[in-house]
Amino acid sequence: MSFKIIPKSIMISDITTWPTTLQVKHSSNDNSLICTHPLRKLPGKRLVCNGFWQGQRVVVKLFLHRTRSQQHLDREKIGLLALHKARIKSPEILFSGALTDETPVLISEELTAPKTALDVWNDQQTDHDRKIVLRELLREIAGHHNAGLYQKDLHLGNFLYCQEHWYSIDGDTFAIGTSSQPLSYRPSLANLALFFAQLEPQFDQLVPAVIDDYLELRKLDSQRLKRDLESHIFLARKKRRLAYVKKSFRTCSEFVRSKNNGQVMVARRDADPELIQLLASDPDAMMAGGKMLKHGNSSTVVQITHKQRKWVVKRYNIKNFLHGLKRCLRPTRAAISWGNAQRLRISAIATPLALAMIEKRFGPIRLSAYYICEYNAGQDAAKYFCAMESAKKLNNTVAENFVTLFDTLKHSGIYHGDCKATNFLISNSQPLVIDLDAMREFRSQQQYLRHYQIDRARFLRNWKPNSELWRWFDSYLPR
Repeated sequence: MSFKIIPKSIMISDITTWPTTLQVKHSSNDNSLICTHPLRKLPGKRLVCNGFWQGQRVVVKLFLHRTRSQQHLDREKIGLLALHKARIKSPEILFSGALTDETPVLISEELTAPKTALDVWNDQQTDHDRKIVLRELLREIAGHHNAGLYQKDLHLGNFLYCQEHWYSIDGDTFAIGTSSQPLSYRPSLANLALFFAQLEPQFDQLVPAVIDDYLELRKLDSQRLKRDLESHIFLARKKRRLAYVKKSFRTCSEFVRSKNNGQVMVARRDADPELIQLLASDPDAMMAGGKMLKHGNSSTVVQITHKQRKWVVKRYNIKNFLHGLKRCLRPTRAAISWGNAQRLRISAIATPLALAMIEKRFGPIRLSAYYICEYNAGQDAAKYFCAMESAKKLNNTVAENFVTLFDTLKHSGIYHGDCKATNFLISNSQPLVIDLDAMREFRSQQQYLRHYQIDRARFLRNWKPNSELWRWFDSYLPR
């Protein structure tokens, strides 16, 4: 196995060869740090990787911010030390300092085959098992709160399960009080709401059954907390969703935004670079070589194939001068669809994976725009249920999944805006939501509920009045 030594002149964030050897400023003779492969990369902020140091397996965090890298290291270290002080399990710190090129680095022990809480949660098949996981995590959170620790970025990826123990990680996400007193009611409630907001709304029913495990370890008004928690979960879920949608339009760990030659493009960071380059250079040429799915005045939809993988490119057209004048300063329908795809994604509502969004611009004026997503060969709901009706056999599994979908939309406060049956694809018995440019959220729940009734009524109009299918959906769709 060969290793590449990184000279000072090369930025750590430019590492492309793995494994790589870095040099640590350390008093011992053995100051070589071998980074074997990356775990997580936050461009311009942090690089986390597995490695070897002084004969043992480690996790390496390299802090890359141009002006605040040392501050980020200090915050990480303070948070981890606070966890250790509170006797909350967390990976042991082995070294805190810098590389020879002055890049701040923190080296900690590597746990044996750890799984994130998200992985553990996704492995559970029954509500009974899910309750067990939630109770264990709530005991960990209660430990944080009793120690006066508030995890600002509380999510399931910040807990690791290893050898029947839970570990808390990411010390820089902890807000640490100066008095070392347990958290008061309001921050405790907000942190719990943030935790539960990450679960799909269909699991909100589990909250009353598990919250007592948290309350046993905290001296809080249990009745008041149980009463307040539901509304705070709704607000936390909405805040988290809106933040994610906003983040999806800028460069971050998951997305890349580029702007040149009168064009703005946002794409997934994990997308095929060659495909993204082809789309960015000439999306119309890509469409010309594809298979036409729809050719209309307002939009043109084409299926393209790249490296044996199929994608859909939807171009939103400018129909005429007046239409262009009305839309030129408003967000394009491609941008709206892109944001709504992320809105559904974080809400655990199935929709074809959104790959990229392109806007042609002349200064602030928006012209044509393109939305690119994964192709799905599923049958639209109109054809699917028509076949079911003809066979006089209703597939209750698929129908029940539609009820779950509408229930999730209702709990999330998301209005689709065009619930035609053709705007839902059936794939592996699950409905996928498509045609996202009319989707929106409302600040007021009263406003939303009025629009939810519109969605519900429009969906029912897909079926013949008083038919078996119409009656079934009318009985079971949330009112």
